[in-house]
Amino acid sequence: MKALKPTSTLQKLVGEIQLARLQVAKAEGQRKSAKEHARLARRRRKEAKEAARRAKKQAKLAKRALAQAKLVLAEAERRLAQARRRKAVSTAPQKRAAKASVPPPRKKKAWPVSRRSVAASASGVPSPVQAEHEVEAPGAAKSELEQPLQAPASDQPPAGNGPVA
Repeated sequence: MKALKPTSTLQKLVGEIQLARLQVAKAEGQRKSAKEHARLARRRRKEAKEAARRAKKQAKLAKRALAQAKLVLAEAERRLAQARRRKAVSTAPQKRAAKASVPPPRKKKAWPVSRRSVAASASGVPSPVQAEHEVEAPGAAKSELEQPLQAPASDQPPAGNGPVA
């Protein structure tokens, strides 16, 4: 019976060794798995950082494109306004020529008229009081007296009854 005893201890040791090897293999598997998780987490963080950088870059590009588009729009609006002004100026003489045959409407006085201003207006010279209180509508056509003088088209003096002294 003494011979059986040593084999049972050897078998116990062999069993312990196999159990230890299984534990080592299991620990190595867990280590590999944890290492892979860490690698994937680093990769995800790196991709997230790159995605954030790309998003920031695209936001900056979009901001520049928006500013450029606003400049283009402002320039186009400026050109349109300029073209409209040119057209209004070019059509204004035609309108004035059409309105020249019709006398302009009389202006209303904004303030009560004093006796002095009535007497002065009858003589054709506005009084200082009348000149201060007279209100002209914006864009109203000027009378012939208020418009600047233009040189005659030809060098010959205008036809008249003779020299004016």
